[in-house]
Amino acid sequence: MKRVAILCIIVLMFSTGCARGPFGSFLQSKPQKQQQLTRAELHHEAATWKKVIAANPADALAQYTYGRLLLALDEPRQALPHLKKANTLTRNNIDYLLWLGIAYGKSGRLSEEQVSYSKVLQLDPEHTQALVYLGNSYLKAQKYQPALNCYQRALTLQPDNEQALYNRAIIYKQLQRKTSERLAWNLYLQRHPSGSLAIKAVEHLNRLDDFSFRNHHLGHRIVTLPAMSFTPLTADLTRSDRANLDTIGSIAVNMKSGPLDIIVYQKNDGNLARAKAISIKRYLEKEFPPLATDDRIRISWFDVPEKLSFSSHRTTIDDSTVFFLSQTPVKSPKLKNRSKKK
Repeated sequence: MKRVAILCIIVLMFSTGCARGPFGSFLQSKPQKQQQLTRAELHHEAATWKKVIAANPADALAQYTYGRLLLALDEPRQALPHLKKANTLTRNNIDYLLWLGIAYGKSGRLSEEQVSYSKVLQLDPEHTQALVYLGNSYLKAQKYQPALNCYQRALTLQPDNEQALYNRAIIYKQLQRKTSERLAWNLYLQRHPSGSLAIKAVEHLNRLDDFSFRNHHLGHRIVTLPAMSFTPLTADLTRSDRANLDTIGSIAVNMKSGPLDIIVYQKNDGNLARAKAISIKRYLEKEFPPLATDDRIRISWFDVPEKLSFSSHRTTIDDSTVFFLSQTPVKSPKLKNRSKKK
């Protein structure tokens, strides 16, 4: 009973993480949502379980637990024989097979990793984790179509699976299927609109001349938001616009110092650009009164498209809004429009 209780704690507390694979893909090596043990605690537990398997090598549970501890200590090659032993002693155990596959993958043995995940899927065809990990292994091997098939199956079972959504878009990029790639990035961002991968997804999307999402530099943070939309041909804020501004306002107020610059571009319509800039400023000052003091908000507007460059690719956006928040106060005067400003 004591040994089983210890195992339950270890299973919940193994350290986890993810690895970035080729082309900036999201290749996770260990299941998520587990608490972490310190490295010293992992070494202590590993020493304890090493004694257990020395006394009873036929204990499959002990072999499995010791193997997982070695994986958590980034020692996949040392973990392999113990996870293999656990699988030999206990046939058709899905958890044992899954972690054996992870150990193979961490050891660079991709074909054997794929065999292990395939065995999991033979036992449980709807095992989402195995589908995603198998897709990751195929992606690392640059087998794009098999990887894509795995991700599609996983998304049928779990439509918001982050790895499958992100890596599917990466595959479309590698296959130069731009229309599918554009859709895939949008779907990813709709499900996972924040974090470092969202920032990367927006960069990919913008390079395809799709600016439905934008990254904004707000102090030390880069914040991903849907593009400002406004009611067509007006300066009236939409519900999505107000949600964007609530996010920006909260960040600006919490930073305490530094001006918030709002720059609006509207090709061939400076009056509309000006009206949009004023509409944004009024909303922020009303909802976040501290921004109305000390001239925290600076607005600029232009009757030309915004110009952007991505490596050798240059493009323009006829209708856009950019937010920029300095970390420290800037002594320079307000940004000025080419003609008028209020």
